[in-house]
Amino acid sequence: MELFGHVREAGFVTTEYFGSGALFRIEVPPLPEREITLSRPEWIEGELCGIGTKVLRQAVAGRTRFVGPGAIYAMNPCSQDVVFSAIDANTSRTIKIVELVKPAARLTEGEDPDEEPDYEEEEGEHVS
Repeated sequence: MELFGHVREAGFVTTEYFGSGALFRIEVPPLPEREITLSRPEWIEGELCGIGTKVLRQAVAGRTRFVGPGAIYAMNPCSQDVVFSAIDANTSRTIKIVELVKPAARLTEGEDPDEEPDYEEEEGEHVS
């Protein structure tokens, strides 16, 4: 469900009536602590983690949210798997690195991958 104010909610939606007014009830399911393998590079704890890095994501508590019809921009029906993916993607939480895979460094043409890079400063290029 997309709400005005650039807010998104994912969960099981029902209609609740309070007197003569109706609200949408969004039941956001909990996610347990889980170990995942990154499918794209991410910065975690100041470290660039490459594809294949295993991380431990903290549990996400379930919750309920009531939304008025006027606050809704769009409703997008989807499967339970899509809901869990959306909750995982839109929830910030502490991530612990379990197994780090460093991304491969890019080499320019003619560079030797075993050679140490040259970090010499040229005259007049000192940065403080």
